[in-house]
Amino acid sequence: MGETTRRSEGSRGVSPVVGVVLLTAIAVVLAGVIATLALGFEGKLRDPAPSGGFDREYSPSGADNTDDRPYVTITHQVGRTIDAENVVIKDGSGNEITWSAVWTGGPEGYAQEYVHIDGFGSDGALDPICEAGQVYVVVLEDDDGNSLIVNEWEAPSDPDLPPGSPSDSDGDGIPDWC
Repeated sequence: MGETTRRSEGSRGVSPVVGVVLLTAIAVVLAGVIATLALGFEGKLRDPAPSGGFDREYSPSGADNTDDRPYVTITHQVGRTIDAENVVIKDGSGNEITWSAVWTGGPEGYAQEYVHIDGFGSDGALDPICEAGQVYVVVLEDDDGNSLIVNEWEAPSDPDLPPGSPSDSDGDGIPDWC
């Protein structure tokens, strides 16, 4: 019986060593798999979308505008400073202008700055507002050619010029150029 006791005492030390080696091997393999997966997604990661908000206000009567032209004011409400060349305003016909072409405040746009869109003057490339449903879209573009629509505005009503407006010779409330 003495020999059996000696053998079992001598073999007890092997089992914990094998367990530790196996556990270490599993941990190393698992870490390698996770690292490979993480590095595989590295090329697909992108910068987060720019934060910010644009608001708009419509004036169908053209109050306080030259010849009572209906207009929309688009305001950069909140968010980071924008590069005025990378903000594009498009109309429903596909015409477009940059924020910097309309805004005279410099190459950057800050929160609370705005542009006045009526389809004349500096924004003459855009269609003037002639009926309900006309669309203006504000798009942010980056230097790599990616774009993000940040605001879309649709005229909720037809223009309604005041009586006697120089832009409404027939008195129907619709501008003569429409």
